[in-house]
Amino acid sequence: MDRLRHLLLLGLLLLNGLPLLAQQNPPLDNDNNIIDETVFIHTNATTFVSGETLYYKIYCLKASDKTLSTTSKVAYVELIDNNNNSLLRTKLFLDNSTGQGDYFVPTTFKTGNYKLIGYTSWMLNQSVSQLFQMDITIINPFEVNSAEQKNPIISDTLHLKSELKIAFKDSKNVASTKLQDLKLEINKNIFSNREKVSIKINPLTSEAVKGSYSLSVRKTEDLPTTEQLTANQFVKNTHNVSATFKNTEGQLVLPELRGEMISGKITSKNNSNQIQNIAVALSIPGKSFAFQIVKTNSDGAFIFNLNKAYYSPNITIQIVAENRRDYLLTVDSPSEIDYSKIMTQPSFTLTSDLRENILNRSIASQIENAYSLKKADTIVQTVTDKTSLLLTTKEYILDDFTRFKTLKETATEIATDINIKQEGQDYFLHVLNPDIYPQLQDPALVLIDGLLLQNANELINYKMKTIYKVNTKSGQYYYGPKIYNGVITFTTFNNDFISAQTGDDIIKPAIMRPLLKKEYYKIDHADILKNNRIPDFRNQLFWNPRITLENTEDSIEFYTSDVSGTFEIRLEGFSAKGTPVSIKEIIEVK
Repeated sequence: MDRLRHLLLLGLLLLNGLPLLAQQNPPLDNDNNIIDETVFIHTNATTFVSGETLYYKIYCLKASDKTLSTTSKVAYVELIDNNNNSLLRTKLFLDNSTGQGDYFVPTTFKTGNYKLIGYTSWMLNQSVSQLFQMDITIINPFEVNSAEQKNPIISDTLHLKSELKIAFKDSKNVASTKLQDLKLEINKNIFSNREKVSIKINPLTSEAVKGSYSLSVRKTEDLPTTEQLTANQFVKNTHNVSATFKNTEGQLVLPELRGEMISGKITSKNNSNQIQNIAVALSIPGKSFAFQIVKTNSDGAFIFNLNKAYYSPNITIQIVAENRRDYLLTVDSPSEIDYSKIMTQPSFTLTSDLRENILNRSIASQIENAYSLKKADTIVQTVTDKTSLLLTTKEYILDDFTRFKTLKETATEIATDINIKQEGQDYFLHVLNPDIYPQLQDPALVLIDGLLLQNANELINYKMKTIYKVNTKSGQYYYGPKIYNGVITFTTFNNDFISAQTGDDIIKPAIMRPLLKKEYYKIDHADILKNNRIPDFRNQLFWNPRITLENTEDSIEFYTSDVSGTFEIRLEGFSAKGTPVSIKEIIEVK
């Protein structure tokens, strides 16, 4: 219902003459109630030593009641330094209004205070943007002392800067919070090294069962840190950041309602050609490739909406017209945010009494990274749906036939419904339709690995041994604003066709792709012989950003490491009704 309300609102805006691009929209009025969206981020920690990994989960919520928001399908996370430089930026395709990711902390990041920022495009319209911010402290033991230019903070003899200042806020002892919605049950409180821990999450309400949660188990911090904002605290006092656009302040940015939005504009080189209703095509290769054709508005602007995540960076956008060489094609840059108004926390001093703690953390991270290949995370395999263009088509898997070197021979002997015509220097492909005579004169839509070929010149001498299959479909085919006489798709073995097409009318823009989801590695010490010789210096014992409670009989299991001490179990999330859940428990490893 809320999603329908947002769609109707956008429809009214567009009917009132609102162009379809952020750069060309009139200012928003002062009513911020239509931007009913915010985000919350749960991380595994707020202080990191070089070589460690920051894990995070982002929740996209309604600002009004903190239930999961279905308005935006894409969210963004950035790590910025205290000089307001964005060092890392991630695009997340949301699944059930949540996303996950991680940042490895390299040795190129200096010791200091950083900000982790989360937002959606729709949130950028507010005068005081509801961007989520979190203070992150990074300690680089290998950083060279700028005064001496020779000694790192930690070396063989551990030279430590005595007056190194970074943003710091005293950590407060967060009490264990047990809400009526959930309860944690741990098999015991004291464990030995490499022992199994079992946690059962018991939902006490039906709304809790349908909620979304993330769970972190990490050694309690022995270095300067900032208190992490809990879901409970977030609901009580939503974290705001004052942010405005650079050069586009007060103009509307459309929400990514259906998925990722890619926008741009065409201009006429001689200012005489019309720029409205010109077809523009987008192609992203892959086993399930993306292909769309849209038409420009009166300003020459266009927008593509991708309703699922396409991860390939090989994006091609081209103008589809006979006089396409008369146009210049450009793609819009992402909206930039001015973080200059963000204030850093009061500074503190790293003193020599922290030397041993920093050294231990650094050694542990180096050992873990040395064995990273044996403890590698896995990429979550996405479900590959058959591209709609390939449905109900005739399919020729070329290895099922005697192969031929050229397209002409292949069309003559195998894919006999393909007809090749030459017009001047250009070749065009047609699909023969036995139900129509005479045949239609329009050429077919021709794609190779999802890339549109407006003529078949590149295919005439292309080596067919790299083609895995050919699909054909006869009859008139309406795709966006264009009409084609049939469809022909070529698929290479590796989905790696590279076109030689160049010009101002066809571009391959560098557009940030959505982050691939991971399944994080879980060591199993039950097999003593398998892992006995592999050191285990994990300070982060467990991280799962996708905790669901549909099967309440299941327990969460993980093993302690060779690191002894106090470990914090922290569960964060929101129930189906938007009730925040923040639970903290402590275990000891001896």
